[in-house]
Amino acid sequence: MSAPPATLMGAEMAEQPAVLARLAARFDQISEQVAGLYVGGVPGVAFVARGSSDHAALLGRYAVELYTGLPTCLVAPSLTTAYAHRPSGFAGWLVVALSQSGRTPEIVSLAREFRAVGASVVAISNDGSSELARAADLSIALDAGPERAVPATKTVTAQMLAVLAVAGGLGSTGLRGDEVAQIPDAVGTVLADQHAISEVATELAGTDRMAVVGRGFCYPAALETALKLQETTGVMAHGFSTADFRHGPIAVCGPDSPAVLLAGSGPADQDTATLRPELTRRGAASTLIGTAPEARVSWPALGHAGECLLATVRGQQLALARCHALGVDPDQPSGLSKVTLTH
Repeated sequence: MSAPPATLMGAEMAEQPAVLARLAARFDQISEQVAGLYVGGVPGVAFVARGSSDHAALLGRYAVELYTGLPTCLVAPSLTTAYAHRPSGFAGWLVVALSQSGRTPEIVSLAREFRAVGASVVAISNDGSSELARAADLSIALDAGPERAVPATKTVTAQMLAVLAVAGGLGSTGLRGDEVAQIPDAVGTVLADQHAISEVATELAGTDRMAVVGRGFCYPAALETALKLQETTGVMAHGFSTADFRHGPIAVCGPDSPAVLLAGSGPADQDTATLRPELTRRGAASTLIGTAPEARVSWPALGHAGECLLATVRGQQLALARCHALGVDPDQPSGLSKVTLTH
């Protein structure tokens, strides 16, 4: 079998262990900087983002709620940008604004608006000199290097690690140094293991719709995997929380609509694995990816939130391998551009 063609997406995915290692070396420093904004306490934490950044934000929300118990939310940007609602109720809050480029007008304007009403704003972007960085009280630069492929990969996992550092600065029960240090090497292990995920991608190449399901720290990865499948190959892929999936969306799965299940080693993950008998009764094929012995494709069991990054990388591999199976160029998805300038 001939090797798949070289792509920018594949090359940028391969950079992730090095990108994450550099960020892991700054993890404690970032947490300390965030803690400096937290002096005196904050009533709550809000995240604002779009697209892939929103999935990293969701991981941040889970981590902050778990590690600190603080009220935490994902902001609805349109309430301010379209409805002209002034977010005065967020005075005193910590607001984390995420944009890979740091140039999305909507996110930049929201950062300024939140800061104007008295919130402390943390910006997470790849460029430490971006408009978003300049609009914030604290800028966390991912420094992942140029990302030229339209599907974001290395900046997404870097954002995920950055929000875990933010959560660590707000509470005393976040990731420890040894746990953070595990993540880059674990991502490298996942990237080196491509055969099984390529087989799954080939099997899924003929379907035009599928569900991607996860719970807890795998839920953001499920959403991100579905997005990568959508934007690279145009498949009607949808990401679901396992709990929400049981409340009705499971009905979309059947003989022509398979499910990809992401389940790691956390307390919520076994619930995802137990979907398989119900999917079988519906005639739907399912592929379990994760840490269970019966998983078709695996990732290292870390036992903490860092597994979200490993699940996300498996999703990137699935999307890229499906592109190869279909003869699609993942670097230039139809009708998409690298920076989406929402207002």
